[in-house]
Amino acid sequence: MSQHIPYGMLPQTKESISHILKHYESFKQDRKSRELPQQPMIVGVSGCQGSGKTTLCDTLAHLLKAAPYNLRVVSFSLDDVYLTHQDQVKLSMKYRDNPLYQQRGQAGSHDLALASQTLQSLLNTKNQGDTVPIPVYDKSLHSGQGDRLDKSDWKYPVAPFDIILFEGWMLGFKTLPEKDVKQHVNLKFDHVNVMNTELQKYEDDLYPYFDIFIHLSPFKLDQVYQWRLQQEHHMKQTRGVDGLSDEAVRVFVDTYMPAYELYLPRLDKVGFYSQGYLGEKLKGYEGLKRSDGGYSEPNRHLRVVLDQDRKVVESGTLKETVVDAQKALIVTSNSFFSKKLVYRCAFIGVLGLIGYKRNSILNTFMRLSKKLTK
Repeated sequence: MSQHIPYGMLPQTKESISHILKHYESFKQDRKSRELPQQPMIVGVSGCQGSGKTTLCDTLAHLLKAAPYNLRVVSFSLDDVYLTHQDQVKLSMKYRDNPLYQQRGQAGSHDLALASQTLQSLLNTKNQGDTVPIPVYDKSLHSGQGDRLDKSDWKYPVAPFDIILFEGWMLGFKTLPEKDVKQHVNLKFDHVNVMNTELQKYEDDLYPYFDIFIHLSPFKLDQVYQWRLQQEHHMKQTRGVDGLSDEAVRVFVDTYMPAYELYLPRLDKVGFYSQGYLGEKLKGYEGLKRSDGGYSEPNRHLRVVLDQDRKVVESGTLKETVVDAQKALIVTSNSFFSKKLVYRCAFIGVLGLIGYKRNSILNTFMRLSKKLTK
């Protein structure tokens, strides 16, 4: 499929659609060459609150559905699988002393079973005319605390599908070793560690679904406050709902900052498909060649850096790297040989000492022998 990119498209949209189209052709060929049944390609899209990831996905869906692509696209969000308001209240009570869990948003506040079930249904539903239920979450309900809508108000896209866009603010965040979490001094370790532990479930249950990845990264982290305020104001104006006050938005974003400070550096440095550099175990979907049988073409992660006005500062793909096993072997071997060398030198030194003190040692031995024979 040739890439006909419309003139005047925003750079982040242009980069993203090129990334998707390039890999979609490779994705189809890969499945064909391995004699696997065709299925939709799932695109994970990550970005801070207010970064424009939802707008990006809506735009991508619109463009990809239209000529000349004419693809069948479904777009939904990690936000759509937030816990119900009732379950969110229960979660807040469970961690009543933890400020990170007094509102929705953190790892653990999503219904991962529902997310997995929805993605699996989108992959498996192939008969023309069949529908798949996509949950919908309304953030304006309960004075801005939000709630999942009734199933009658969910989206029901019609199969078959070509591309699935799934976006979320924390997609790509991964569990860090405990020693690195403890270095986060702004909050108690026990509070932050709940989030760190919960992230493991996202890595196990959700991340393996992503065939390619797009990350909208902030040039400066404090841009998130302004972005989120703009987002809230827009929602109030266009939908006529209450939403959150400006101060409430700032408090709301404050609770996300520990996650950004902990997990954004890794995502920015090595990307979604690379092994962590802090001793993390290699996951099945990580590395150039996925061990879980997933799509394994190179450069699957597109990183787009945005300034405060959401203008692209830089963009590019990140390679899928792993901890070099050969280097690890060399280090281990060097360590082993170093020990052997030390032992050999010590042994030679002892022999040399014995040779140097030969006469003294022999005289001492003769004296002892004479004493013993008396």
